[in-house]
Parts: sequence; structure tokens; C-alpha cells
Amino acid sequence: MIRHRFEHLPIPLTTVRAPHHLNFVRNPEEVCRFIAQLRECFDKRKPVFVHLKDVEEIDYDGITVLLSVMVRFRAKKIPFNGNFPRDPEIHQLLKDSDFFDHLYYSDFSDTDTYELTGKNSILTHAMRRVDSVLGERIIKAASQTVWGEPRRCRGVQRTLIELMQNTNNHASLEREGEKHWWLSVKHLQEENRVAFSFVDYGVGVFQSLKSKTQSKKWFGALDYLKALFSTTDNAELLRLIFNGELHKTASGKPYRGKGLPGIYEALLKNKISNLSMVTNDVFFNSESNEYRTLLNNFEGTFIYWELCLDNSSLPYAP
Repeated sequence: MIRHRFEHLPIPLTTVRAPHHLNFVRNPEEVCRFIAQLRECFDKRKPVFVHLKDVEEIDYDGITVLLSVMVRFRAKKIPFNGNFPRDPEIHQLLKDSDFFDHLYYSDFSDTDTYELTGKNSILTHAMRRVDSVLGERIIKAASQTVWGEPRRCRGVQRTLIELMQNTNNHASLEREGEKHWWLSVKHLQEENRVAFSFVDYGVGVFQSLKSKTQSKKWFGALDYLKALFSTTDNAELLRLIFNGELHKTASGKPYRGKGLPGIYEALLKNKISNLSMVTNDVFFNSESNEYRTLLNNFEGTFIYWELCLDNSSLPYAP
């Protein structure tokens, strides 16, 4: 029997074990720890062996994060190896995503754009810039899955634009366009639902705000927000940011419609559903209205949301 190449390569020295539940939305603490270990190996250019055998649950958000990390190893030519989940259903899910085929049969370099396709209607894009044309194409296909026809989905459009832009302006201390952002889109045809997973590996929202220099727009705004609301808890600060308080402290004016407040507003206006976010040491989940401080830090930003029949949309105008 022909086995996959993932098990044929020499085993590197550093073993990194995936959590039993490789799902960023349902298990953010352990997934953050796992990604931090992989990132440490990447930063030190250390080859890794990714131990997936004990994974009992995986979803496409977990696959997106894992694929984005492994592509970075591949682009920098850092060797890696791994094993398969012993659970046959999870094994099959990984195969259907074409995760392994992309890792070993795609030619990755430190280029501007990747576009990866897989079975079961998962598409993954990696870019360094705002791409409104890509966003329009994604929204048209997503609305076709949800409503059976193209629709205008302003909540998804706002979310995509803000996240792409934030990778440049808000998530990295290096030059604009230095980091890739990753977007995976999962079409669940039978459920009339589309799931989006977005990830970037900058420094994360709070680390970025802390590091603003005096010439930058948000210089000192986070410290002022902490003093105004008598809190140093990042989970509470994220709630305040969603509610537009960060901009209000910086400008003295109420503000919504852009940035994280714009994304949160799209959720409140039922333009998107099931919003979850992980950045630095904070986890947010809209279904449970949970803002939680994590023990393990995620150096970047991860956001998950869905588009479904209950969400509002407008007629499509070509």
C-alpha cells in the first residue's frame, strides 16, 4: 500500500504535539500553546515533527492555522515531518482538505500570493495586501451557497476589508506588506452556510497598540483607555474596543463602522454570525458572549465568522 510522504521523511529533532482538540474556536488555550511552540521552532529555524496522531477533533479553522504555519516552514525551507491522526474520520478530513498535497506538491516561496484549493469546497488564500476583487469573488460564491443566488453581503465585505487592512496597519511592527494574511472559506452547501477563518502572524492587537510611536495615530490611546476605565485586563479592553471606546478616547468623538468596531457592528446588525476572535492573550466568542483571558499568548490575530440564511443581505447588482 502506498503511504503518504508525510510519514516517509526523516524525523526532525523537535517534536511538537498537537492538542487532542485542534479547534481554535472551541479550544483556544491549547491551540495557542501549540502554535506558540511551532512559532518558536520557526523563529529558531529548528526542524519539527508535528505529532497529530492523538488528535480527536479537528475543524477547518484548525486546518487553516496549521496549514499557514507549515507553509511558512516550507517557504523558508525549514524541514518538517509528522504523523497522521489515528482516528480514521479525522485522517480523512485532513486528506479531503488537500493539506498534505499542498505542503509537498506545491512550490512555496516568500511570494506575495498563494491560492490553495481542496476537496469539500475549502479555499485558502494568502496575500500581503487588501484585495477587493478577491473579496467580491468570495462573497459572490458564498452568497450563492447560502441563498442559491449572488447577493451583496456588506457585513462580510466590511470584515474582509478591515482584516486585510489591519494586517498592514495594525498587526505588524515591520514594514507594511511584510506579512501574509490567510483566509480559508468553507462552503457547507447542505446547511446553506459558509465559514470563514482569517489569520495573520503579526504581533497581535494589544502588542501593536502598546508599541505605537508618538507619530502614529493610536499612540498612548491604550494607556488612556486603561486609566479611563480602571482596567488592565485585555479581555475587558477588547470589549471596550469593540464598542468603539478606543477611538472615542483618541479622538473625543463616537465612532463605528471601521476596524474592529465595524466588524462587531456587522455582527450586531445580523450581517454576519458566530464571530470568534483570538489575539494575544484574549479569546472572544459571540455565541456565549465570552471575553476570556488566556494563559497562552497568540502572536497574531485569528478571527472566525459565518454567513447563513438568517443574515441580512441585499440584491446583487453587477
